[in-house]
Amino acid sequence: MHFEYAKRRSYHLMLLAQRRLQGLRYATRILIAGVVVWLIISALMHVDPLWAIISSVVVTEVKVESAWNAFISRLLNTLIGCIVALLFLRFAGASEWSVLAAMAVATVVSSDLVKVPISWRIAPITTAIAMLPAYNEHSRHAGLDAALQRSAEVLIGSAVAVAVSWATAGLFRLRRGLASSGGRPSKTVHHPL
Repeated sequence: MHFEYAKRRSYHLMLLAQRRLQGLRYATRILIAGVVVWLIISALMHVDPLWAIISSVVVTEVKVESAWNAFISRLLNTLIGCIVALLFLRFAGASEWSVLAAMAVATVVSSDLVKVPISWRIAPITTAIAMLPAYNEHSRHAGLDAALQRSAEVLIGSAVAVAVSWATAGLFRLRRGLASSGGRPSKTVHHPL
C-alpha cells in the first residue's frame, strides 16, 4: 500500500517537474522575444510595442514547426482583418454598423481561408483595431495608418518569436544531448544548413 502511494507520488512529482521545466522554457523564449521586439519597435517605429509583444507571445512555441504555423496563421488573419477593414472604410465608411459588419465579414473570410478555428478571432479583432481609429477620428486615413502599423507590428513580433523558438530549440536540444552523454559532446556534428 505504501509502495503504491510512493510510486504515484513520485510520478506526480515528475509530471510537475516536467511542467515546470516546460513553463521555464516558454518563459525564457517569451522574455528573449519580448526584449528583442521591444528594442526593434522602439528603434525603428517609435511606437507602443503592445501588439508586437502580444504577437510574439502568441506565436512562441516549443516546437519550431508549431511556431511557424502560428506565425502563418497570425499573419494571414491580420492581413484578412486589415484588408476587410480598409475595404469597409472605403465603401461603407466608419460607423458603428460598418465596424460590426466588417468584423463579421472578416470572421467568415478567415474561416474559409484559415483552417484553424482558434485563430479566426484574430481577423475580426484586427478589423476593429484598424477601423476604430477612423470611427473615433472621423477620418478614413486614420484607419489606413492603424492597419499598416498593426500589420508591421504583427509581422515583427511574430517573426522574432519564430526566430527565438528556432534558436532556443537548438540550445535545449544541445543541453539535453550533453546531459544524456554525461556532459561530453557527441562526436557527430549536425549542421543546420
